[in-house]
Amino acid sequence: MEFNWLTFGFEIVNFLVLVWLLHRLLYRPVLAMIQRRRDEIADQARAAEAQQAEAEQRKAEYDRRLEDWAGERTQARRELDEELERERQRRLQALEAELADRRRREETLASRQAEQAREAAETAALTLAGRFAARLLGAAAGPDVQARLVRLLVAEVGALPAQRRAALGEALGSAAAPLQVTSAYPLDDAQRAELAQALAALTGGSAPAMSYAEDPVLLAGVRLQIGAWQLGANLQDELQAFTELAPTDD
Repeated sequence: MEFNWLTFGFEIVNFLVLVWLLHRLLYRPVLAMIQRRRDEIADQARAAEAQQAEAEQRKAEYDRRLEDWAGERTQARRELDEELERERQRRLQALEAELADRRRREETLASRQAEQAREAAETAALTLAGRFAARLLGAAAGPDVQARLVRLLVAEVGALPAQRRAALGEALGSAAAPLQVTSAYPLDDAQRAELAQALAALTGGSAPAMSYAEDPVLLAGVRLQIGAWQLGANLQDELQAFTELAPTDD
């Protein structure tokens, strides 16, 4: 087989034409497509990086927000605990004040009840003592005791303060009715004279008119009624004054 340079030349020319055609019609478009694909991949990578950066930024912002929420929640919880503690302390103080006030009321009530019991016991004791003294004095009373009581009354009238003597003298001078003299036993003339002399000293003149009566309730002694004034020296009034020493409820 002979080597044909012309055919060889045509083959070379054909090969070069094919290479040119391939470079013109296939290689450039492929390169352009590859470049576009690279550009698209680069754009997608940049977009992905941007999205990742945005996501990371949002995550960081979310984490900061979570931290802020945690801090706010902690602060709110702390404030709530403090408010609850203040409320607890306030209610505890109110309860302590109420209990203290209740204790004071109970102590006051107990003290008042004890005082009332003591006063009741004193009243009962004085009443019993008054009854006993009334029975004792009633058994011992007589004209001789009355005579000593009349002398005691005369002495007390003479020892009255000047202001009271003046008031009694004025009452005696202005009395329209006779002076009422009540005694447990009848008064003899000497006793009546002593009383009249003592009363005359009050008026600075003559003795006032007097009417006499007996009342065994007096046990022994006398009682003089001068208007709104009353003078007496008798066992009944003394016993009554003794029993009235018992304290009375307010």
